Amino acid sequence: MEQQNRAILTTELSEQITACAFTKEELKTLCEMLQESSRAAAEEEISNYAPLDRSIAQIEADKELLRSGFELKVTVRGSDDESIYGTIPAVFGSPRFPSKIKSLYINSETNLRTFYDWYPRNRFELLLDFTKSELFNLSLSPSITTPNASNFFVSGLNSDWVSGVFRKVTDFIKEKRTHRSFLHRHSIYDMLVLCGGLPFAFSIAYKLSGWINSIFGEVSGMLESAAYVYVFFVSLHLFKALFDYTRWIFPIVEYREATQAVSHRIILGSLICGVSANFIYDLIKIFF
Repeated sequence: MEQQNRAILTTELSEQITACAFTKEELKTLCEMLQESSRAAAEEEISNYAPLDRSIAQIEADKELLRSGFELKVTVRGSDDESIYGTIPAVFGSPRFPSKIKSLYINSETNLRTFYDWYPRNRFELLLDFTKSELFNLSLSPSITTPNASNFFVSGLNSDWVSGVFRKVTDFIKEKRTHRSFLHRHSIYDMLVLCGGLPFAFSIAYKLSGWINSIFGEVSGMLESAAYVYVFFVSLHLFKALFDYTRWIFPIVEYREATQAVSHRIILGSLICGVSANFIYDLIKIFF
């Protein structure tokens, strides 16, 4: 089977995927939806396949090869970097399916290009990146957008097919939206520091003022001032650690099968409620 004229892709649509969460069954549904679109692309490919130098029997055999080439293969990588690769039923039915997923990847033209050197008229690519931001990484600025490679890309000669696949998949993903995208936006940390981090640091310094004064007050005024500055900046680092922990618990793209996240969210909620209640109590004491 030889491709005489490789298709020049003329229509392209893509979208960065953010703020959504999937269960295993929802991922399987999404993959099956893509498989239906891939089979539609296969039938269009076959309808345009009519080489002049092949017999009828050879053409029919080539068409079956093309049809099989459009059967999708999925790559799922676990948190331990172990990968599982195969057809949709094989991957999602496998006992080796990871309990924690790092990524899911589908490319509809991989088989065709690898085995037949065939460039399809219509194709798509999906990557879901479930990686979490690093915990307590002092070298990573929390002010930047959390990096995530999740993306959906569709291209082809048939603009109706391209727009139809793109709309169907993006509509499905929108149904899985969460309300956590603000946590991962650029400069959100700076705003939170101004609104909560600085007051938190001042309140810690205030609460420890008696202890600081009793230890350093009679020794040196400079040491006392340095202790206040030290406590202030340590408190800001604690605030950053809490922010990093929140981003880690609520990733941009989440795989919901990880039950451990529930306990972490309970811990986070308890920490935030405790700190907030204590801060409000201190304000009441100061002003009233």
